Amino acid sequence: MRWLLAFLFLLLPALAQEKVLKVLEAEKLELRLEGEEEVYVLTGNPVRLERDGEALEAERVTYFRTRKLLLLSGSVRYRDGEGRLVEAEELQIDLSDESFDALEVRIEAKDLLLTGPLCQRVAGAILLENGYATPCASCGQEVPDYAFRAREIVLYPGDRVVARGVVVLVQEKPVLELPVLLLFLSERRPRFEVGQDEGGFYLKAALPYVSDFGLGFTLLSYYQGRGYGFGFDHVGTGEAKERYFFLYTPPDTFQYRGEYALKRQEFSVSALLERDDTREKLSRFRLESLFPGTPTPGEWRYALRLEGFLDHDPTTPPPRTLQRLPELEVQSPVLREGPFSVQASLAVGRYLAETNPLNRSARALGPYAEVGRALLSHSESLSFSPWPGASLRAENRFRGFYYTTQNPDGEPERQVDWTTTASLRQSLGGFSMEVGYARSVQEGETPFRFDSLPQRRSHQATLSLGFQEKPFLLSLKAGRDLEVGRYLPLEAQAALQDPGYALTLAHRRGLEGEGPLETRLEGSLTPYPFSLRASLRYDHTKALFDPLLLQAGYALPGGSLNLAHRHDLNGQGALTTDLTYALREGATAYTLQGRRDWQQNTLALQGQAILGPQSFSLQATWDPRALAYALGYRAGTAPGPLLDLLLSGRYQEGLRGTNLRLGLVQALPEVGFRLTANLHLPEVEDPGVYLRDLTFSGGAELWKPVPAGAEGEGAIPGLAFSGALTYARRPDRPEGYGLALRNFGPTLTFLGRENTKLHLAALLTQDLPGTPLKPRFLLVLDRCCWALRFTLDAQKGAMGLAFLYGGQAAGLLLSEEGVRLGGAP
Repeated sequence: MRWLLAFLFLLLPALAQEKVLKVLEAEKLELRLEGEEEVYVLTGNPVRLERDGEALEAERVTYFRTRKLLLLSGSVRYRDGEGRLVEAEELQIDLSDESFDALEVRIEAKDLLLTGPLCQRVAGAILLENGYATPCASCGQEVPDYAFRAREIVLYPGDRVVARGVVVLVQEKPVLELPVLLLFLSERRPRFEVGQDEGGFYLKAALPYVSDFGLGFTLLSYYQGRGYGFGFDHVGTGEAKERYFFLYTPPDTFQYRGEYALKRQEFSVSALLERDDTREKLSRFRLESLFPGTPTPGEWRYALRLEGFLDHDPTTPPPRTLQRLPELEVQSPVLREGPFSVQASLAVGRYLAETNPLNRSARALGPYAEVGRALLSHSESLSFSPWPGASLRAENRFRGFYYTTQNPDGEPERQVDWTTTASLRQSLGGFSMEVGYARSVQEGETPFRFDSLPQRRSHQATLSLGFQEKPFLLSLKAGRDLEVGRYLPLEAQAALQDPGYALTLAHRRGLEGEGPLETRLEGSLTPYPFSLRASLRYDHTKALFDPLLLQAGYALPGGSLNLAHRHDLNGQGALTTDLTYALREGATAYTLQGRRDWQQNTLALQGQAILGPQSFSLQATWDPRALAYALGYRAGTAPGPLLDLLLSGRYQEGLRGTNLRLGLVQALPEVGFRLTANLHLPEVEDPGVYLRDLTFSGGAELWKPVPAGAEGEGAIPGLAFSGALTYARRPDRPEGYGLALRNFGPTLTFLGRENTKLHLAALLTQDLPGTPLKPRFLLVLDRCCWALRFTLDAQKGAMGLAFLYGGQAAGLLLSEEGVRLGGAP
């Protein structure tokens, strides 16, 4: 049936105008006409389709071309672009608006299973009527710990689930009725937490809510002796992207973040307001509004921007960041009339920014000032051919900065960046002539540092003559500096160019009595596989040659060999000689670089050999006093282990500064870590062998837990460790070392019935020696779809209890405390 699949592959892309529908597998095609509508019927075991990252399977697929309806029946499986799997007996998809209807449906979305008799998708949201949902379906529980039935369940794009008319089930028994229930499938944090810290008892709770304008959590907390805290975390469900978070923690800590973004064809708006007193007592805000939201090339563009901050702590200096309070910008489209085009823009605003220290009037305003500014920009260009063989080009670019401040003379301050260029070129066969004009001005003063421009003025007119007739090329260029009223140096060049050789002679001569300025000669000869090059420059004003550069190369199969030499013709003699060799054959590669510095009397070598997953490296530098060396070895491929060894030191009347550096990296689910260590080796001044320092970070599961047998015996707990450790040799201390631990310690995992796990961790975060051990103990009960965490911190004298529902709950509760049960996440 290869002809059938090829026919379908060519035919069906035309059926879906916006997204291509690909037929991957089918057994039979039937084409019929129902009224005036073409109907395509595919059957198979199963029929497999793909559409813009979405996968569809069914025993029978019917496509109605006019209505753009796709009807699937018989063991239907549909995986959408967000990875959600929909299984149903029948599924009807409207390709014009991406909506669908399904019967007897089963949906797997992240860690949540949903079932129901009828399902619809409208505007990206999936609606399930009289549905059932549980996060415990994949946990191996005979009876789910909890689930819920609901009159209506809405699965929004992304990760939000809202259920109305809810009956909560525990062990499949109804225990509670709720008007609404809210779940976040990916963004997770404990919804209930109780404990004790250095200030006393505390309690935190996040209560879900759903409204017509969005959904989220009400945040409530109580701190003994400090008072009550409150807040909310709101997510909008409308067309705009909305997220509003507010939290007050007693006695005087505020945290809030509000985000709003809406983009349409006519306009777009984005806004942000945030404050976090745990970092800095500032409220930062940003607003940008664009009209139109998606501009076309011929439309005017308008922009309104507002950016700044509010300082809530007068005892600390505010940041000196740029503030726009506000800024309005208007930009015209590119207006074209024949060969002429023009574009302009105007930006007006009031700014708070760091002042320009080079401006005397700005220094009087202080280090941070508020000033109004208008920025006018426009550009014009002209390009056409006035007659055969001629081309005329002209361009003008202008930027004018105008400020509300005044200079010491009482005049308003301004700054100008203005560039004008024009050229007329005429070609007759191999001859050409070009007249050019260029003027560039950057001048004026600004009170701000952020838009300060360097002062610059140039004004030139040039005349160029050229002749090109292969292999010859001749050019002559002269001009006049109109700014200072002097002639520019005369530039002459003669070249002989051919695929096998090239020779160039260039000369610059002053026309204001300076005489010769510069002469440059370059030549090359490239008979394959050889290449020879030489270059020399003479500075007439200094009466000195630049170093003569001689280069030779040989092209090897899969590599190259190059030799370069620099020689001083002013009496110093040889300067440097460089040799480079490279060769690659499949997974094997060799490189070698060497340099002989004749003036410093040194020799440097650097080489590497790559032999598949292994590589060797060498670095050596020799001078009359010592030989410095570094020998390296690397082995392994990702995800590891990757081994890196480097032996370094120098030989100067014996070994000195010897060191062996070890690096080991692995990134596997069971074991993931990064280890670096430096080992001191015997040398003339210190014959000892000892560990200088060591750094470790990561985690590893040494062995997995084994559950008890049928008789309740033979259980073996799993063991893992994680955290960061830093060791340093400290001869200045009595102990001789320093050890820093960060969330470092073991974790025991006990496995019970139905994959129930109990994690017990003891973590250290302190510097040793010198302080008694004060670990932090964690006890986490993991039921896969919910978890409970108890924390006891001996260092802070605090304890806490946290609860979280949903899939992978225990992993989040452990990671919040710095525990990793394995390697790579």
